[in-house]
Amino acid sequence: MADNNSKIPFRQLLLQYSNTAINILFPLILFPYMTRTLGPEGYGIIGFYESLMSVVIVLSAFGVRYYGLRLLSKSAIGDSKQANTILHLVLINLTMAFIGVVCYTIYLLSKPVLIGSGTIAVLYGFIMLQYMLHMDWYFQSQERYQLLFARTLIARLLVLVASIVLVRKPDDLIYYIIISACNYLLISGVAIYHIRDLFKYWQWDFALFKKLLSALAPFALLGVLGSIYFAFDTILLARLGQLDELGYYTVAAKVVRIGISVFSGASVVFFVKLFRSSVNKTLQADSLLTTIHLSYPIGAILFFFAEAVILFVSGAEYQPSVHLLQIFSLLWLVVPLHDFFTMQVLVLNYREKWVLFIYLAATIVSLLLNLLLIPIWFSAGAAWAIVLSETLVFVLGIYLSRNYFSINKQQWLEIVGVLVVFPIAYGVFKLTNHLFSSPLLKIISGTGSTLAFHILLQITVFKSRIWNIGWMAFKARINRMAA
Repeated sequence: MADNNSKIPFRQLLLQYSNTAINILFPLILFPYMTRTLGPEGYGIIGFYESLMSVVIVLSAFGVRYYGLRLLSKSAIGDSKQANTILHLVLINLTMAFIGVVCYTIYLLSKPVLIGSGTIAVLYGFIMLQYMLHMDWYFQSQERYQLLFARTLIARLLVLVASIVLVRKPDDLIYYIIISACNYLLISGVAIYHIRDLFKYWQWDFALFKKLLSALAPFALLGVLGSIYFAFDTILLARLGQLDELGYYTVAAKVVRIGISVFSGASVVFFVKLFRSSVNKTLQADSLLTTIHLSYPIGAILFFFAEAVILFVSGAEYQPSVHLLQIFSLLWLVVPLHDFFTMQVLVLNYREKWVLFIYLAATIVSLLLNLLLIPIWFSAGAAWAIVLSETLVFVLGIYLSRNYFSINKQQWLEIVGVLVVFPIAYGVFKLTNHLFSSPLLKIISGTGSTLAFHILLQITVFKSRIWNIGWMAFKARINRMAA
């Protein structure tokens, strides 16, 4: 178990960032191949089922992730007192997953025409059941980030190789979904293997089951609301039946949403660390600043280099995705931050009901905005509906957190200093757009130059606390290696 100091947990962050980065890097490597191979219609089918899956998965998770982290982060696991609790949480996950798949099946049967095929629908149902056994929340609570990293790396490598070998044309869509199903089966199998020592403590306890259900209810509702308002767009777009347009939208949305998962994944490191002792304001502030220093540059680069990203990832056929990606890039300015205020401030201070209120408001607003904007601007309207809904979550999160976390003058100055990345990215974009014609060269040179100038300014001119801490830690590591 890690110590309870207030220092930024660089090693744990590195492993968790590496784990989530793999979940980004490999799909991004595979993304261009799959979008070009399957075409907009094929990727539209994937987007439809993945949106349904996101709703079912959050329903099935039933809040176990954050409740389990909060419950188990204070001590090591393995004794009979807590092992049985873990197994009951897993049972709750599986029970809710079964109910979720039943609801998913009823929804599909209610549609006049099934999107894709019955086989695809069944495979996604199987994936939903397997997904609940990944046990990330358990391994994260025990800071077993190295295991998560190794498991993710192996699973992603197998998916990448199998997809390139077996998926060669649009008709091979079914092979890609079978590969995905096998991927989740492997992940769940590894998790079960590594918790096998807990099985000997299993003892059915109906009172414990009821107690856990009651404790999980706020987290479960929170997760359902958070997922539903984020999935309205794709579900409503699919109802209109324009699968090629849905494919353009899915590509742009996925480029951003895959990346944002890095922050939701890496923030767990701070979440667990903060729960190990009384709330440490310095560590909490460092978590916020770390998020901003990483998310704002990504948002700026995606906004200005949207065309290069789309052309490289999916080709000229997906040109309509460029404008959508620019809209979605704005999510990098609000989503990582509202995750901080809702989870690392409000949930940390046991204010789950306030977070429920935030997501309930966002769900209502998202539905209304989607119903209003999609008929007018179609996919662009759906994109703006998501950005505005997420901004509402951000604003409410800041307001309701004001008595538990406040940003001081020095931290505000550092946040404002990060915004310099936008004019830097714009200048670099103008230069690289003039020098290079290749989308890949534009992305590589643009990203590298933007980050180099930005980090240099943060260290030398703005005297950023976060970058200077990182720089000092890096120099100390180099000196130890050289000694």
